[in-house]
Amino acid sequence: MKYKEVGFRGFYKVFTAIMLTDELKKSIEGFPNAEQANCVLTYGYMDPQAGLTLEVLAAGKKTDAGFRVFDGTDDIRSMIRMETIEDAEVFWFNSGDFEERFKDKLEILRSYDVSEEVEKTRSMDFLDDSRDPFFIDDVLVYLTKEGLEPEGCWTRITGLGDHWFMGMLLNEPKQNFGYHQGEEIGFTLHKTEEEKIICYSEMTPSRKLTAKDLEDGMMLKKAVYAFNADRTENNFFEVLELLRDSYVWIPCNAIISEADQAKWEKVVEEAGDDLESLIGKEVTSQDEIRMVPDILQNGDKFFFPVFTSPTEMGEYGNHFSKIQKHFLEAIMLAKNNQRDVAGIVLNAFTEPFVLDKVLFDVVEKMKTRLS
Repeated sequence: MKYKEVGFRGFYKVFTAIMLTDELKKSIEGFPNAEQANCVLTYGYMDPQAGLTLEVLAAGKKTDAGFRVFDGTDDIRSMIRMETIEDAEVFWFNSGDFEERFKDKLEILRSYDVSEEVEKTRSMDFLDDSRDPFFIDDVLVYLTKEGLEPEGCWTRITGLGDHWFMGMLLNEPKQNFGYHQGEEIGFTLHKTEEEKIICYSEMTPSRKLTAKDLEDGMMLKKAVYAFNADRTENNFFEVLELLRDSYVWIPCNAIISEADQAKWEKVVEEAGDDLESLIGKEVTSQDEIRMVPDILQNGDKFFFPVFTSPTEMGEYGNHFSKIQKHFLEAIMLAKNNQRDVAGIVLNAFTEPFVLDKVLFDVVEKMKTRLS
């Protein structure tokens, strides 16, 4: 059975028995009953450094009556690279047959688990024509830019949206696309005239902006409205680019010290029934006032709220102090919040847009559009 006839899904997170060759006998040296074995039991996983790999679980023996799998060992780890078994004879088992028996070895392999988004892309067979056969998260993406020839670059998938992907460039483009090896890009799919699906990324620079363009938040609001009406890749990245350069308003609870609280209470007490006399009165705080951002909850998820302007908060904003921060600062506040936030929500009560936590780093690494 050749690997190319089955593809990576025939081995990824699957138990297989592989008939031993002289080369494969080395993989079970030191395993119990290795001298009696004529096959090896393996489990497939994805090693980002070495590609699709088979973890050796135990030696085995195939007879006319079936398979006998010997005990494994916790003292030895042995791996088989896929390219060494392309012509080997392989047999597959139901996953439930060995999960409990070799759970300790399988637990070690959990360190290779990826995010739910990346895991989902591994089941997308329409990516297979672009996929490296052994490094299954790596796809060939064609970079396009006005004035340049399309250029294919290997890109490792790091995220997934509704109609787009995020990935890290694995090699340096030969032309000046404005992005370099190690940087993240967004890309989508395109069907050619030959009905072949390819990955591509449009890198023609967006229109340059000035700080004044973003000052009142209207450009960002309009971009969110356009995306919510038509959830295309271009509209999505327009929102991300504008967020990266915008200032936003954050609702906060003002926390004062006990000493300052006592001072305020004394001022109110001295005013008695004449509370109107407090209007315009200045009281200097003795200690630093802490501004603690509010957090919104939706079901069992928490979100860090930001707004394009104080008026977007509506009545909700009447209960809070408001501070203006650059969006990149808002990301840091969201990351460092004591709650494990699922994302940042912009204009939660009017025309909302949610930036999922997995995209925080993407926005931080984006290039500014400000001139």
